[in-house]
Amino acid sequence: MGLADSPELGRVFGETSVRPAFHSIPGMMGMTKWWREELDEETLRCYFGTSDEYVEPGYMSRLKTVFIGNLGPDLPFVLDYRTSPVAPNVAFLGEEGSWRKISESVCDLLLALRPVNP
Repeated sequence: MGLADSPELGRVFGETSVRPAFHSIPGMMGMTKWWREELDEETLRCYFGTSDEYVEPGYMSRLKTVFIGNLGPDLPFVLDYRTSPVAPNVAFLGEEGSWRKISESVCDLLLALRPVNP
């Protein structure tokens, strides 16, 4: 069973997944390029993003973000490098409409997605 099939997804992300996926390295590069270079400012704001390096809570800087997966269409999760260039936390853009931290690190996320053994 892969991480995208984890029964813990709903608990960790606080939402029901539609088509969960973790991106491959080329997928991460493609999504991050789209985010950083291809979105116009108006569309970027629809995703609660900005070109500014420092942003308000709930928003994400396009310069300090790497896309690593999604729970479904328009439900991405990212590595958020705003607080540290070497130890990013993981943030999620859910249906509530703003980015929120779901994990202190990708390691913590991976551990949280492991199924709990009875």
